Amino acid sequence: MGKFDEIFDDVVVNAKAAASAVSKKATDVYDASKHKITAAEIRSDINKKLRDLGALTYKSKIHGTDYSEKMENIITEITDLKDNLNVINDHISAAKNQRRCPHCGAGIPKNSVFCNICGEKLSDCEKSEDDFENIDEL
Repeated sequence: MGKFDEIFDDVVVNAKAAASAVSKKATDVYDASKHKITAAEIRSDINKKLRDLGALTYKSKIHGTDYSEKMENIITEITDLKDNLNVINDHISAAKNQRRCPHCGAGIPKNSVFCNICGEKLSDCEKSEDDFENIDEL
C-alpha cells in the first residue's frame, strides 16, 4: 500500500496545483471582463456628452445664445471621462501583459518595436519598469 499512497499523494498535490492555476486564470478573466464592461460604459458616456456638446454648439450658432458655460462644463466632463478611460485601458493592457502605444493608445505586446495599429515607432525608453525587472530575473 505504500507505493499506492505515494502515487495518490502526488495526484492530490497535482490536482490542487491545477485547481489553483485555474482559479487564478478565472479571476484574471473575470477582472479583465469587468474592466472591458466599464470601458464600454465610459465610451458610451463620452459619446453622449459629445452629442450634447454638438447640440449646444448648434443651438448657440442658430439661436445666437451663449452656452459657453454649459459647453465648458461638458468639455470638463469629457476630459475627466477620457482620463478614467485611460486608467481602465491601462489596467486592461496590464492584465493582457501589454503596454499602450503613446501615439494612438492601442494595447500592444510589450516587446513591440512598432505599434500594430498606427505604425508608430516605439522607443526603448517607453518600456515599462516591469521589462527591466524581468531582465534581472534572467
